[in-house]
Amino acid sequence: MNRLIFFLSLVAISNLSYGQDDPVALANVYLEQADQIYKQQKEAIEIAKELYVQAADLDPNNLRANWMAGQLYLETINKDNALPYLLRILEQKPGYRFDLLYQIGRAYHYALDFDNALDYYEKYKRKVLGDRSYRGRDRVMPQEVSRRILECNNGKEIINNPSQYSIVPIGEEINSQWPDYAPVLNKKGDLMIFTSRRQEGNTSADVDKDNFYFEDVFFSRKVNGKWTPAENIGPPINTQYHDANIYLNAEGNRLYLYKDTGAGDIYFSDLVDGKWTEPEFLTSKINSTVYSENSVSETSTDDMIFYTSSRPGGEGGIDIYYCIKDDGEWYKSKSLGPVINTSGNEDSPFLAYDGKTLYFSSTGHKGYGGYDIFKSVYDSTFGEWSTPVNLGYPVNTPDDEFSFQISQDQRTGYYASVREGGLGFTDIFMVKYHGNSLDQTELIAAIQSKNNAVNNDSNPVNADPAVSIDPDAPVYDEHEIKLMDHTHPIFFNNDQSAIKEQHQAELDSIVQLIHKYNFLNIDISGYASADGNPRYNLELSNKRALIVLNYLVDQGVDENRIVAKGYGSVKDQTGDPEEHRRADVRIVSRVRKKSGPN
Repeated sequence: MNRLIFFLSLVAISNLSYGQDDPVALANVYLEQADQIYKQQKEAIEIAKELYVQAADLDPNNLRANWMAGQLYLETINKDNALPYLLRILEQKPGYRFDLLYQIGRAYHYALDFDNALDYYEKYKRKVLGDRSYRGRDRVMPQEVSRRILECNNGKEIINNPSQYSIVPIGEEINSQWPDYAPVLNKKGDLMIFTSRRQEGNTSADVDKDNFYFEDVFFSRKVNGKWTPAENIGPPINTQYHDANIYLNAEGNRLYLYKDTGAGDIYFSDLVDGKWTEPEFLTSKINSTVYSENSVSETSTDDMIFYTSSRPGGEGGIDIYYCIKDDGEWYKSKSLGPVINTSGNEDSPFLAYDGKTLYFSSTGHKGYGGYDIFKSVYDSTFGEWSTPVNLGYPVNTPDDEFSFQISQDQRTGYYASVREGGLGFTDIFMVKYHGNSLDQTELIAAIQSKNNAVNNDSNPVNADPAVSIDPDAPVYDEHEIKLMDHTHPIFFNNDQSAIKEQHQAELDSIVQLIHKYNFLNIDISGYASADGNPRYNLELSNKRALIVLNYLVDQGVDENRIVAKGYGSVKDQTGDPEEHRRADVRIVSRVRKKSGPN
């Protein structure tokens, strides 16, 4: 760390020495310092990236500064920020790198601008197929480009049909400015254990080669609906080196861990009299000597384990296997087969508490970039897994999503992702499922049936039998029905997400109604105008939805009764642009016709 402070001091001195009189000279100083950091301490990538960005912005004609700025964005977070730097190179010197068109396609891909991404991927594919003799290190194989093209076509379909999930940041009680990931929970959902590379509370004062602190296992408990500030789980789980959790059993008294023994093995520790035992090697029937085993999930009866391994015998890459225990003895492992496993990689399996729904990450199924989260349901009658289904946007992104776990009713989940609303790098987010609920039309029909029944002293008719409107409630008055049977648009200024004062009275009326009737809930849909790239618009629309959510929570509404989700730019961009910058608030009922996601 001392070397990093030294380099940053050099940057400050250089800035004072050159000032703004000679931006090209200052750009070269930044470039030289970035090269030195990247060469001698390549792992300090964020510092190097910032210097390359400053150099490129000071001297837009410096091709190498622009290339390195673009590449380091693609290697870290906010990957679509690589675009302006790569496009500068294309404008000035199209032949600067053989793979330039491909890298521009990647940046558009991360920006969710799939049409432009496809354009550049196709251009690059034609280039590489037209020059088959080229074997430079900057050659990307055609099959990889074909996979990216497939992902973009998948992405266009997935983004245009958002799934019935919403993503909620869970704040600094769990997350930090450092990487936080691998959340695992007990069945009650009141204990979360996760892995973090944070400085605060870390067992080791040292950093690893990548300039992040060593992995440690932390935990948090939910008390009165709130997560407590995370604490280090302590020894013997944590050591001076890397320690990572991968699964917690339903009772919360057995924790599975990943350790760097061999090529990577699974261990476990039991909670006995309030203390975790020394981690033990799982079994040689699961762990191998030369292949990596790095994630695990067990059935509720703990007589079967699902795990991932790079061993041969699967479909290729990392696959999901299962192993059965009988009378305390583990038997030979078997692959889950080609319905689940692909020629790509599968990872982080989680068997839901219904004993038949498997959630997992994959690069090989119908995804739209990196690892996406899928689910498959086992049919015990035929002994078959269903075709895996992508959880869709907003759960998945063109980046990697891992470690998805969901509650007993499959309504609330947690996972790790890099996205808007995090505190930095990888963060842990809450996922809400809000399908199988009643929309406004069904809600109003049920309420009007209730009113008619009360007025006519009869039983409700023409109402969905699944709707459970409070039988003791009085007749709903016209004002209440109007509030329920109305979309309430909350408008925002350009590029902003603060609620205008003119909307607060309307929101307060909704709050009063929600407090009065406990079967009512709120849906918030955020939107943006067409300004900015698709990813930016999705983030801005989601931010607007969350701003309204936070306002309602501040007024005492239980966060569990609100679903907030951004939908990006408005499809029909006609009319006043102000009408596109909004969040639509609707009152709905969360009465469900069936339990859990379809």
